[in-house]
This record gives sequence, C-alpha cells and structure tokens, in this order.
Amino acid sequence: MPFVKRVAITFGTVSSIPLIFFFIFFMIIPLINSFSLGLSDVNILLDLFRSTIYINAFRNLLIFLLGAIPIKFVGALFISGFLLYYRRSIIGKVASALYLVPWALPTVPAALAFRWSLDYDYGLFNKILTDLGLPRIPWLLKYEWAMLSIILFHVWKWMPMWTLLLYAGRQSIPEEFYEAAEIDGASLFQRFCHITLPLIIKLYAICVLLSTIWSIGEFEAIWLVTMAGPAGSTHTITTLGIQQVFQYANLIKGINIFLSILPFVSALMLFLMILFGRR
Repeated sequence: MPFVKRVAITFGTVSSIPLIFFFIFFMIIPLINSFSLGLSDVNILLDLFRSTIYINAFRNLLIFLLGAIPIKFVGALFISGFLLYYRRSIIGKVASALYLVPWALPTVPAALAFRWSLDYDYGLFNKILTDLGLPRIPWLLKYEWAMLSIILFHVWKWMPMWTLLLYAGRQSIPEEFYEAAEIDGASLFQRFCHITLPLIIKLYAICVLLSTIWSIGEFEAIWLVTMAGPAGSTHTITTLGIQQVFQYANLIKGINIFLSILPFVSALMLFLMILFGRR
C-alpha cells in the first residue's frame, strides 16, 4: 500500500475517533437507557396497545402518512418537471424562487400564520369562501377538517424541498437522451416513462423513504396548527409521546409510546440502507 494512502487512512481513522465517542455517549447510551427504562414495566407497554387514545394516535399517523407522502411526491415529481422545462425563461426562474418560499420560512411562524388563516370566524380561507358565497369550513373544529389542515400545511411546507432534490436529479440526466428519443418520435409521456423515471427511480425511492421516516416524527405541523385538537382527536404517536413526557411528566409511558413504533422505523431505515448500498 502506498505511503500516502496509508497516511490518509490513518488520519481518517484518528479523526473519526472523537465522532465515534460522541455518537456512543449521546446516541447509543441514551438509547440503551431508554430501552431499559421503557421496558422496566412491560404491563405499561401492553396497556398501551389496548388504549383507545394510542390506537387513535396510530390511526392518525397512518392517515397523515398516506395523505401527505403521495401528495407531496406526486406533486414534487410534476412540479420539478415543469420548473426544469421552463428553467431558462423568466417565468420559470420567478416560479422557482417563489416556490421555495414556504420551505425557507421558519416552521413556527409559518405554522402559526397558517393556523390563523384557518380560523372559523376571522381566517383568510373562510373569508375567501364567504366572499365567493360559499359556506365557511370548520377547519380546526371538526376532526376530518383538522386532519386535512395538518396534511395541507405539511405538504405546503415540505414539498418544495423534495421538488428541489428531484429537480437536481433530473438535471443530471444528459439532454442527448431526450434529443435522441424526440428524433425517434417519442412523445413527452414516453420520454418521461422510458428515460426520466428509470433514471431517477432510485433517488425517488430514497426521498420517499427519508420523508416517511421524518414525517413519522412530525410534531410542529400537528401541535402548532391544531394543538392536537379538537379535543385531542388529531394526536399522532409523536405528539402523544411528547405530551406524556413534557406535559404530564409520565416519562416511562412516553418512552413506551416511542418504542412502539421503533420496529417500523427500523424496517424503513434498513430498507433505506439497502437502497444506498445498491450500485
């Protein structure tokens, strides 16, 4: 092995030692302590699975994921194509800049402004509906509309980021592929199905998995927009666990709530690592 390569490997190994210790002390040890504390009383975990509140929170999490993820990524896929197609025009450049504004805004003020816009009496959305002669919508007063409000805010806030990633992935596809297909008479839809989609499918799958994992831990969109209301009906696993720990000081129950979804998150992370490992 060349001397320069040996020095580089040695330097890299030595440099990573502080990071390894940091990871062990601040990630591994707290995780082990959480396991031991959460599993100290198995009856709490068993009671959790029989709890109506927990079952409703798990159901809301599934509704949130099944509602937000498809809308977010179908929209990101098509909007990234639109922005790429018009990237050289003034309209495309202005649209790209404006489209990224929701993602660039801080989450807390954006969520609070969104919540104000959903107010039944004074909200912007109901004001528009009233001006159009339509009935007002109880966005935050009924369970179905509250869940829809959470999904809409999450999509509005985070779809621009995933659009940007897909946009970058589509830009890496050589234009010669599209030019050759166009010469052969391929339509826009055929070029998308036979060139674009196969070349970005791995990136697309990784983005979907990452978004799913992060969305499981979504707290701000739920707590700041609906406060898990009305009457706690829009709780998810994350908001329920955080409420048990910080509001009710029930540490063991809160940890058990988070541990209950750990197998699901671990399976997603394993699948993600498999995708990263493929050539």
